Amino acid sequence: MSDDEEFTIAVGRRYTQEHLWFQLISSPNEVPVEYKVGISDFIRVEYGRIIRATLPNMSEGGGFKIVSEDEPEEEEMPPPPSDDDEKIELGIGELSTDDNLVGIRCELETLNILSPIPCTVIGLNGEVENTPQLVNRDAYGDGWLINVRPHDGFDFDDLMTAEEYVDYLEEI
Repeated sequence: MSDDEEFTIAVGRRYTQEHLWFQLISSPNEVPVEYKVGISDFIRVEYGRIIRATLPNMSEGGGFKIVSEDEPEEEEMPPPPSDDDEKIELGIGELSTDDNLVGIRCELETLNILSPIPCTVIGLNGEVENTPQLVNRDAYGDGWLINVRPHDGFDFDDLMTAEEYVDYLEEI
């Protein structure tokens, strides 16, 4: 990382060692608890400007996969939810800790970041795929990636605070 480059760290979020941030978007007393997830501005400085972001897409098997540029995207869309589908309650898919959360192509490197937690995906920010500059310009605002509901066993307080994340970055 160049000493000349500056990046920001947002307070009020928690961070992972994979440079993801989590922000509580539901009331802490609300069940289920929901979080917005994005990548730290550190990624842009460490690996260069973000050129492309690829979010998980539903595959035929109901899971997610990262589609590469060489691989044609599937045109078949999942059927629209009916009134009987509990789409909002169930979310749009599941991620385990072995699943790709996001593929990021930067100027210097391509990163595939795995989901740090098993969770139900409740929303994707497709705008970052169409306009990856959102992540470069506003990593903690319009550049968010995904909204999730963690499965049992996730504790927001186990993630690094902004201060702990800064200390972690100084060590790497």
